[in-house]
Amino acid sequence: MTTLYRKYRPQTFSDVVGQKHIVTTLENALRLGKVGQAYLFTGPRGTGKTTLARIFAKAVNCLDRKGAEPCGKCEHCILMSEGRSLDIIEIDAASHTGVDNIRELRETIALPPSLGSHKIYIIDEVHMLSAGAWNALLKTLEEPPRHALFILATTALHKIPDTILSRCQRFDLSRFPIADIVAKLEKIAKEEKFKIEKGALEMIALAAEGGMRDAESLLTQISSLGQGKITEAQVIEILGTARRDAFHNLLSRIAERDLPSALAFVRTLSQDGRDLSVFLTALIHYLRDLLLVSAEPERGLEALPHLSETDKSDILLLAQAFSPNEVVSMLEILQIAQRESKNTVILELPLEIAVVKIITLLAPKTPPLAGPGPQPGNPGDAPGGEQEGAPEAPSQPQKETRETPKKSQTKTATTTKNTLSETETSAPEKLSFSIEDIREHWQRFLGTAKDLNASLSLALSTAEPRSLEDNFLVIAVRYPFHKERLDEAHNQLTLMEAFDRILGTKIRLRVIVAEGSQKNSPRESLSDNPLISQAMSMLGGRIAESV
Repeated sequence: MTTLYRKYRPQTFSDVVGQKHIVTTLENALRLGKVGQAYLFTGPRGTGKTTLARIFAKAVNCLDRKGAEPCGKCEHCILMSEGRSLDIIEIDAASHTGVDNIRELRETIALPPSLGSHKIYIIDEVHMLSAGAWNALLKTLEEPPRHALFILATTALHKIPDTILSRCQRFDLSRFPIADIVAKLEKIAKEEKFKIEKGALEMIALAAEGGMRDAESLLTQISSLGQGKITEAQVIEILGTARRDAFHNLLSRIAERDLPSALAFVRTLSQDGRDLSVFLTALIHYLRDLLLVSAEPERGLEALPHLSETDKSDILLLAQAFSPNEVVSMLEILQIAQRESKNTVILELPLEIAVVKIITLLAPKTPPLAGPGPQPGNPGDAPGGEQEGAPEAPSQPQKETRETPKKSQTKTATTTKNTLSETETSAPEKLSFSIEDIREHWQRFLGTAKDLNASLSLALSTAEPRSLEDNFLVIAVRYPFHKERLDEAHNQLTLMEAFDRILGTKIRLRVIVAEGSQKNSPRESLSDNPLISQAMSMLGGRIAESV
């Protein structure tokens, strides 16, 4: 049985899906008669490097080319399609790595082409060549015969010597968007006359991770399920859960500040035989997508056409839970973990350490990500806080939606003339701003403050509002070093801005240390931190003495 990716491999530039910038450049070179002598195609597997090389080679030697497209009917095109052309030499560098192989090439390259205008060498996986072979190839590339054309293909650009790169026209092929893969698979399924749900095709596209060849190979495998319509559930059973689901799963636990659950998930990944170094790399790419969406949801999603509708929904939900600053902090921590994962003795340890660092860094937990009403298993929610549905991301102040407050009955609220925005409270009644109001909406203030400056999360982790005195809001913290942090001028301005977004006024702040806390040392504060305690309990260890 011919595999689908071979049967439906593009034969002309018009058949190529995606890579439009590369196709346009190659077509222009053919139309203008400005074909170079060395090209390098680089990109992930299954993105069309060899396919483009073959189409370009066919077009270069076509005897009746129409513009840039090979005719497909001349003697050269037919021989090329059948793999019998003497002018197109394909070399697999993975199995021909030695210097002798390149020397043999050099000995035959001077011979003129038998039929076409060029003798074309397509060297696949060129990064596999030995050092001696590179040197021999370099000598050929420096002074090639006019009729010689080299097309090199690689998935590992970093392994290509600079001396080779400088002599090639380089083209970077990108992964295919999910929508493009699904469209191609739909076309194949229609041609092959088997029925398959679109959701099933999306699952195949997700599993292929942007590789068209991998997607078509998976479709070949799944098409053998038998008669009847192939469902999404059947595809999930064969392929397993898509990797993006795993990213969303882990980040949801982190958003809930659920350290035990997050660490348990990491253990599950390891027990399932996942390569955690690869998982970390892919998670970093996912967080980069999340960064774009959290910064500006609409434009961020437009910049990510490879996401399916399910992915878009998941990433929008996470964007409500994490500010751009927090995503950047997670990226920094995970990049360190990814580097350390290459040399670790305990495979899951770098990711576990990263999870602990991230959850410790984040501000106190905001309302749950999904589901209306209070969520079970979240005892850390502030009492009295409203838990209506998914939380709104604290964003720009919406002054046009603020209501006029009713008269205050306390002297501390006489200067406040605005209420919470309609998007930040589900109660239609107007609010006065007493200390009770501030306590009620304290978690929303913390969420806004962390959006403005994620580095304040730890300092605010023990803070609580105490009283309103002489138009100052008095905030008590547990440790002196937290007070010092919040007393810094630029941090005071950040806190004032956070209250402005919630209350509509830049209320002045006074930070005190709670009674009985002054003698607590930083070491004691670490031992009292529930996240650190959980981490020590699950991973083992102790807090080291200061040197």
